[in-house]
Amino acid sequence: MTTAKFHPWVTRATALLLVLTLLLAGGCSSVRLVYGHLDWWMDRTLNKYLDLKGPQKNLLSQRVDEFHRWHRQTQLPRYADYLEQLSAEVYSPDVSPARLIEIENQAEAFWNSSISMLSDLLLPVLLQLDATQINTLAENAREEREKSLKKWQKERNKREKEFRKQAERWLGDLTPQQDAMVERELASTTFDPKLRDAQRERWTNAFIRTLKDKPTGYEKTLRDLLTNPQSLWSEEYRQMQEQLRVQARNLGSEILQSSTAEQRQHLKSTLEEYATDFRLLAAQKP
Repeated sequence: MTTAKFHPWVTRATALLLVLTLLLAGGCSSVRLVYGHLDWWMDRTLNKYLDLKGPQKNLLSQRVDEFHRWHRQTQLPRYADYLEQLSAEVYSPDVSPARLIEIENQAEAFWNSSISMLSDLLLPVLLQLDATQINTLAENAREEREKSLKKWQKERNKREKEFRKQAERWLGDLTPQQDAMVERELASTTFDPKLRDAQRERWTNAFIRTLKDKPTGYEKTLRDLLTNPQSLWSEEYRQMQEQLRVQARNLGSEILQSSTAEQRQHLKSTLEEYATDFRLLAAQKP
């Protein structure tokens, strides 16, 4: 689940807002509505990959419900606390790349907690798959990779618009100077979708092979693959990801340093709205 559709300064500094990228599809006002259907969305998404039988489907639904309940009760309050902390820092002069790294690390910690819990809950479902179901999973994963690669190669203009949309969600309208910063960054970004596709293929092959062969300690191997996919990153891919992170942090720092009083107030209000939504969601009974 790493992911990321947008540049790291958008996704990782705000990933704590919405555990899954689905929640980035709507604005603040829709967070409560979307989160309420998160279990349904997760169940539906997982079933796109897995050809499960009756008892397996029931187990999957139970585990997804359990994750949703755990996340609502234990994680959303943590997100709200941190968002309120960030809101209090909006007018702080420290918007350096180093400070963005701290925010990114906290967002990753939140993400890793959820991935760890989700992996523990879903592994028993995966371990019940027979040979035919494993082959179906492999084929579905391959088809999804192909679609993702084609989509990435064809939609550069759409991605640029989406990047601006996300930036404006947090800051409001960008200034001409900030627009120029974004243009420069997008033009200089050296992301290679084929390299990403090769990395995803490497991970999928390792996961499917482990599911099929069941070597000694395979359950731990599967969990490690789910919680730490970076362990299979090639050096070339790792370097590309690090370069993208550095570029993105620098861009984020530049934009925040150039932000107007109105933009900072917009950012503060947006963070507070998310924090309020998360507290309301956490207080709701499952």
